[in-house]
Amino acid sequence: MTTFRVVSPLPSAPRAAALLALLLALMVAGAAGAQRAAVLELAVDDVVIGDRGYGLTAAAGNRLERFEVEVLGVQHGAGNGFPLVLVRTSGELIEASGGVAAGMSGSPIYIHTERGDALLGAIGYVFAQSDHSVALVTPIADMRTADGATTFVGHVPGYGAAVPVATPILLAGASERTARLLEPLFQDSRLSLLPVQSGGTAPDALDQAHELVPGSAIAVSLISGDVQMSAVGTVTTVEDGRILAFGHPLLGLGEATLPFVPAYVTSILPSLQVPFKLANVGSRVLGVIEQDRPTAISGVVGAEPSTVQVSLSLQGVPGDPVHTFEVAADERLYPVLVATATLQLLDRALGATTPGYADLAWEVTLADGRRVNVIEQVNHTADLAYGAALMAAGPLAVLAANEFRAADVTQVSITMRLEGRQQVATLREAVLESRTVTPGDSAHVHLRLQPHRERAVVRTVTVALPEDVTGELTLLIRGGSVPRDTGETELDEKVIDPPRTFGELLDALRHRVQSSELVVEAITEEGELLRLHREPFPFVVLGHESVVLQVAPADGTAGALDVEADERPAEGGGTTQGTGEP
Repeated sequence: MTTFRVVSPLPSAPRAAALLALLLALMVAGAAGAQRAAVLELAVDDVVIGDRGYGLTAAAGNRLERFEVEVLGVQHGAGNGFPLVLVRTSGELIEASGGVAAGMSGSPIYIHTERGDALLGAIGYVFAQSDHSVALVTPIADMRTADGATTFVGHVPGYGAAVPVATPILLAGASERTARLLEPLFQDSRLSLLPVQSGGTAPDALDQAHELVPGSAIAVSLISGDVQMSAVGTVTTVEDGRILAFGHPLLGLGEATLPFVPAYVTSILPSLQVPFKLANVGSRVLGVIEQDRPTAISGVVGAEPSTVQVSLSLQGVPGDPVHTFEVAADERLYPVLVATATLQLLDRALGATTPGYADLAWEVTLADGRRVNVIEQVNHTADLAYGAALMAAGPLAVLAANEFRAADVTQVSITMRLEGRQQVATLREAVLESRTVTPGDSAHVHLRLQPHRERAVVRTVTVALPEDVTGELTLLIRGGSVPRDTGETELDEKVIDPPRTFGELLDALRHRVQSSELVVEAITEEGELLRLHREPFPFVVLGHESVVLQVAPADGTAGALDVEADERPAEGGGTTQGTGEP
């Protein structure tokens, strides 16, 4: 005999309290509109091969449409931590779309029983490059208790490996190369980034008319404003102000804070890989996704999301100078999301893949009111937009990865001044004016730098030496973003200590070495590293050189000896990442 569970509007309450709540809802007519009718649920153990039912999903025009399902079997013990029900789908919708489509993940599946239609779960997994009418259903019980499960990587004989139903990433006006920046976010979720679609914004009337019900389309918003990026899927349940959706993870974040908004399906397109929905995305926030687990995403209807407000000012290019957008306030996400949005806006502004140079200035505001101002530069020999977009995420990545405390970034203002020509020079030669100096004296170093397609620049830098250092001193001379080359010397960094507190980290960001600076450091005979000099230039500095001098007390015998350093191959290349250390 089949066993069913009656779900109350308060699924976390004890069974007696749930039944009492259901009786009260039936008895009090005035409260009928505020309560959800009880829904039968079918346990996986009670599923019988050959059971039939139907699914609900939003189709073209955002109409809720049914498709038929038949149970083919139950997949146990695939190492995923929860069972999955194998079903075959059919009907006019499936025939027209060519199978279960990307964007249908989360579509609720109901099975016909002697007591009525019972909720089995949601479409969660399909078989790429196989029969697109066959799918796997994530049981509703496991969607409700997703903690502790692992991402499904099972194999079904005759169909191959099952993968989550692809989650379309809608990027308004985006290119394929923009999606490459997103790959780090999806590396553990086993979701496909394709197809990348040019989704639009739903009209206000459709946005306001969207009804949040099982089978309706929603979009989890990662970027909104002048740039949009959303993941589209389907709602499985709406119960007591909470939703379950997707039937699989989005990014596998666990606890999350991601706004979700209406999605308006315009069409479903067949594909040899996986059919997919095309959709426009609304701007009205419906609530917040709080859990991103292996079996589902879940959230609270009506909650207010936490976001990071971003302003990007582009100088030196045609079009609107200032763009604004919001990204999810999750430190695991916002560095990549800011880079992605920046690349999209730069591509629009530049209209070409071109070399060039950019000055960047950030003002990052934290929740406690503190502000961090950072300046940096980037030069790229082929793709300025890509190099500048990566650079835009730099300070945010440092804050997100810090070991001291949550940065709690609330606002980011970025100003970029773009030049269509390269502004970069490579350090080619360093010559000491005198090889022997006294403690506390200065070393004069003559430098030759080769700018891009311009005459060489000769500059003399004066480096003050510590009064308490004697013996052989190796001077390392390099561009601010060029990695330090110490040869075989092991360093004891007593002066250039890493930050020890969050406050010190903020100070290090504010005073970090810039790519347009020349840095002179010294290695003592004891292996101690000393930073002695920083000098700004009007271009990004690449390359490195080293010279050796003797620091000895004055005894009347020291003479001047010019020694030319061995010329080394220039470091650098296409992109200056601006990774100058604090």
